[in-house]
Amino acid sequence: MKKVLIVLSTSGTSEEAIDYAVKRAKKDGAGLVALYLLEMGLASEIFDKFSDIGFIGDKPSTQLSESIMKEYRQRGYEELGKVQIRAMEEGVDFEPLMEQGDFMQRVLSLIKTMDVSTAVLVKRRKRSFVKYFSRSMADEVKEKALCEVVLFEEG
Repeated sequence: MKKVLIVLSTSGTSEEAIDYAVKRAKKDGAGLVALYLLEMGLASEIFDKFSDIGFIGDKPSTQLSESIMKEYRQRGYEELGKVQIRAMEEGVDFEPLMEQGDFMQRVLSLIKTMDVSTAVLVKRRKRSFVKYFSRSMADEVKEKALCEVVLFEEG
């Protein structure tokens, strides 16, 4: 059975993206896979930002790191739950995934191994200056994926 993959954003996935993925799966007679990816560098990014502004010291505690990852996991369960409710309402087969790993590698691997026909991703909004010097990971997935990729802007 073909699958539609929605990659949920750690900062929140728009209702528009969720609705699109569910409706697309229903229209195509496909299952829906929702991935919430706990990227390995998330806690480090937060520490760097807080350290740069002087909020925390250079070496955050293990407890702080564990607390941040626990918060991300909790947010992941909530995001997966939102998608599951929409899928149930539309009668679409649903498979939730919460995994750790590198964004690009994990998403491309799932597309290949799960027979994904359409992937729905959310592009993070970048500051206007930064967007001229770097590409989003969602754009890179769209370029490299062996399936249709539909992108939504972060809300």
